Amino acid sequence: MTRNTIGAVVVTFKRPIQLVKTLEAILEQGILQKHIWVINNDIGDKLEIVRTLFPEINIFQSMKNIASAGGFSLGMIKIFQCGLEWAWLFNDDSRPIGGSLDSILDHAETLDQPDAGMVKLANLNKRGEAVLQYWNGRRLPAYVPVSQKLIATDLVTFDACLVSVKMISEIGTCDPGYFMGTYEFDYCLLAKDHGFQIYTIPNGMIEDEKSGSIGGTPPWRQYYNTRNHLHLGIKRKDTGIIWAWMVREAKFTYSILRFQDQKLKRLKLKFYAFFHAMVGIRGKVFDPENS
Repeated sequence: MTRNTIGAVVVTFKRPIQLVKTLEAILEQGILQKHIWVINNDIGDKLEIVRTLFPEINIFQSMKNIASAGGFSLGMIKIFQCGLEWAWLFNDDSRPIGGSLDSILDHAETLDQPDAGMVKLANLNKRGEAVLQYWNGRRLPAYVPVSQKLIATDLVTFDACLVSVKMISEIGTCDPGYFMGTYEFDYCLLAKDHGFQIYTIPNGMIEDEKSGSIGGTPPWRQYYNTRNHLHLGIKRKDTGIIWAWMVREAKFTYSILRFQDQKLKRLKLKFYAFFHAMVGIRGKVFDPENS
């Protein structure tokens, strides 16, 4: 693994200021412009600011909003087609800080092994601890002191995650049918099924604005979270995942009834999510902008 074998993917939707900051941060890590792909889900913005500031960066203009699952899937394909060895994935509001890539390259000997599939820089919680993620039918976080160790984990999210092109060639990309939510966990479980290792470096060397989380969870996002988690359990024929889904949904339904706004709308969308998962309806159902 070297800088010249890494390509970056940034999925964006209506956040040009954050996107420019993220591209600048990636370039500061030594990634070449020609090895960066921007997947633009906003059909109304041709990203002229990016074309002007970064003339060698590749921009794919989607003809519809394929969300994060579709965007990362497409980005993985682009990196594979370029003949590079690793795809470094980012949302438009998450970016590496100085020294991020160096901290990964320090582990190149391990990551060059054939079974290395994914490696991510950990996010930090409010207490300054690094967040690791494991799996038992649902996501199980663990909290460790900040360090530069390479730790084997079950799950990673895609912001600041490197994905091996060798693994992409063997198992494919993440599933765009999820639209948003759960696709990362599905892909990690698939990677583990095929014997690939997933690592996390608990150094917190990523800036994440979490722009999509401002103002709480909107009803349409609850729909995708509910549908996709149940779909994952059904797809894998895993009663543990389905049981975890039932417990989780009971807690969230109580929260809706007790604390949240738009109660009727949220409950209605949860019913649709359950029904759609059972009958196999996938992809974009409710538009985030018009729901």
